[in-house]
Amino acid sequence: MPQIESEIFIPAPLATVYAVAKDIERFPEFFADVESVAIVEHTPDGYLSDWVGVVAKLNRKLRWREQDRWDDAAHVCTFNAVSGDWEQYDGVWTFTDRDGGTVMHMTLICDVNVPMIGALIKGVIAKLAKANIDNMFDGIRRRAIGEV
Repeated sequence: MPQIESEIFIPAPLATVYAVAKDIERFPEFFADVESVAIVEHTPDGYLSDWVGVVAKLNRKLRWREQDRWDDAAHVCTFNAVSGDWEQYDGVWTFTDRDGGTVMHMTLICDVNVPMIGALIKGVIAKLAKANIDNMFDGIRRRAIGEV
């Protein structure tokens, strides 16, 4: 199960970046790897949502239900897949005010539930997951600074 780390500096206020990241149902508008996101239940600290992701290089879609827990005071989101194609999908986003902008950091541990998948393919999936996170961060950056 690979652990993936990624970080980006976004030249926008923390409140703006955090609000864009928290508005997950709009991700398909600026993030090509996500076909759809639908919040199915609001919880006291976040929500349950259904996701359809696109892995174009493998000509595959991944589907999962995710639980997001948002700590608005600390600007942290912890999340995990509760069902679907992920064997494991657990992570945390942190948002930190720095130098007039925002540092967004993600740690993700993931393992896809695909029958008969070999170690080589799992390595490819880890690389694709890292690229996916970086693409998501760039989409959030572009949205936060008004490019999209």
